[in-house]
Amino acid sequence: MILFAAQILLIVGVVWFVVSPLVLRRGERAWSESRAEALRRSIGERKTRLYAEIVELDFDRDSGKISRGDHERMRNEAMNEVLQVLKEEEALAGPRPRPVVVEGGDSVERMIEEYKRSRRGGAMKP
Repeated sequence: MILFAAQILLIVGVVWFVVSPLVLRRGERAWSESRAEALRRSIGERKTRLYAEIVELDFDRDSGKISRGDHERMRNEAMNEVLQVLKEEEALAGPRPRPVVVEGGDSVERMIEEYKRSRRGGAMKP
């Protein structure tokens, strides 16, 4: 009987351990980014996608999947988009802020990052 009660307590403990973060932290965001950070991330993702597209176009041309004329047209379009993205990136010039907390971080990590940020901000002021 005692063994059975211990097993039940163990099962309840494990279930609570797994479910409690979902229940206690419901609706809370572990990481939020500012509008500028979101724009920087978006620009970086677009730039990465376009660079991969250009490499793939070159590969397709070399393997004979597309004609040289189509390759040149599509590559010029992609390069024009890259130039637009680079202009947008230059317009946002400045130091790139680090994310405050990695996604999925807990409250201790948030407190550490806030402390670091406050120390950096205080050290920079004369």
